[in-house]
Amino acid sequence: MDDGETKMESRVWAKLALWLIVPIALLTFVNSIDRVNVSYAGSAMSADIGLSQNQFGQGVSMFFLAYLLFQYPHVRLLKVWGIKAWLFVSMLLWAASGFWMAHIESAYEFYAARFLLGMAEAGFAPGMTWLISQWAPPALRARAMAGALVAVPLSMVLGGPLCGWLLGIDNPLDMTAWRYMFLIIAIPNLALAFAAAAYFVDSPSKARWLTDKERTWLETEFNRQPKIDAPEPGVREIVRDPWLWRCCATWLLVMTGSYALAFWLPQLVRQLQIGDSEFMIGTLSALPMLGLAIGLMTNGRRSDRNGERLLHTGIPSAVAGLAMLMAAFLQPGWPVLALLTLTGFGIGAAQGVFWAIPSAVRIGGDKVPVGAIALISMFGTAGGIVGPWLTGILVEGSGSFSLAIGVLASLLVIAFPVIALRPKSRT
Repeated sequence: MDDGETKMESRVWAKLALWLIVPIALLTFVNSIDRVNVSYAGSAMSADIGLSQNQFGQGVSMFFLAYLLFQYPHVRLLKVWGIKAWLFVSMLLWAASGFWMAHIESAYEFYAARFLLGMAEAGFAPGMTWLISQWAPPALRARAMAGALVAVPLSMVLGGPLCGWLLGIDNPLDMTAWRYMFLIIAIPNLALAFAAAAYFVDSPSKARWLTDKERTWLETEFNRQPKIDAPEPGVREIVRDPWLWRCCATWLLVMTGSYALAFWLPQLVRQLQIGDSEFMIGTLSALPMLGLAIGLMTNGRRSDRNGERLLHTGIPSAVAGLAMLMAAFLQPGWPVLALLTLTGFGIGAAQGVFWAIPSAVRIGGDKVPVGAIALISMFGTAGGIVGPWLTGILVEGSGSFSLAIGVLASLLVIAFPVIALRPKSRT
C-alpha cells in the first residue's frame, strides 16, 4: 500500500470511527444498561410488588426468551423498512418498556415488560453488525466491530455506579427509588429514537460526511473482494455451510463464559475477601470488565493489520479459559482477581475479532446475509441463559465457585479447536 492509500485509509477510518462507530457505541451502551439495570433494582422492586426469588428469575429470563424468538422477525423488518424506520420503532419500544417498568404492580406486568424489552432489542446486535458490514471494508472491519462492542463492558463498568446513584438520590417526583431509576433511564431512549432515525443511513453512498473521493475509495475496497457471479444463497444453502455452525458454536462457548463472568462477578469478588465495602467491591468487579474492553480494542487492531481472524479469536479464548482454570485452584485473594482480569482481556480479545470471521470464511458468498448474522447472534444469546444458569447450579451444588469456574474455563478452551482448526482452503 503506497503513502496515498495509507493516508486515505487513515482518513476514512477516522471518519468512520467518529461518525459511525461512536454513534453505534452510544446506542450499544444504552442498550446494555437497559438489560442489566433490573439487577440493581431487583431487591427493592421484589419487596414492593411481592416477587419471590423464583418470580424475579423468571422475569429476567423473559428478556432472553423474547430475544431469541424475535431476532428473525427483526431481520425481515430491517430488510423491508431500512435502517431508519426499523431503528426508530425498536428504540421506541425500548423506551416503552422502561416507562412500563417504572409503573409495574405485579409479577405478570414484570414478565410482560421484560418480554417487551427483549422483543424490542432482539434485532439490535445483528442489525448493527450488518450495518457495519455495509460500511467497513474487510481491512477495517475487526476494529470497527471492536469499537462498537467496547460499549458493552464499559456499560457494565459505568452502569452500576449510575444505577446506584439514581437509586440513592432524592428524586423530585417523589417516586420510589427503583421506579425513578427506570423512568430516568428510559428518557434518553426516547430521545435517541428520534435522533437515530434522523441520523443513520444504510450505506456510504448516502452519507453527507464522506467526500466523493472517500466514497470512491470505500467502493474500491469493497470491490477488492473476490466476486462470484451468482444469486444470494438461500437459507438451505447457508445452513449447509459447516462454517456457519462452527461460528455458532464458538459464539455460544465464548458468550457463555462472558455472561457468566459478568453476572456473577460481584458475588465472586465478595468471596475473595479483598473488598471491605460495597463501593470497593463494585470497583474491583469493574477490573475484569476493563480488561475485556482493552482486549476488544487491541486485538481487533492487530487482527486487521495482518488479516488473520481465526487464531486471533481462538487463542485469546483459550488464554481466558486457562487463566480462569488457574483461578479455580487458588486461595481467595488478589492473584485470583488478577487472573480474572486476564480472563476478561482474553474474552474481549476473542469477541473483538469474532464478527470478522463470517465474511473471512465467506459464509453466504460476497456479503454475509443478515439472517446468518442473526442465527449466530442467537447462539450467543443462548449463552446468556446457559452461563448464569449453569453457574448458579454449580455454585449451589458445590458450595463454592471453584467447580463453576473450572467448567466455564473448559468451554472457553474448547472454543479454540472449534474455530481455529480449519482446512487450509478456507483461510
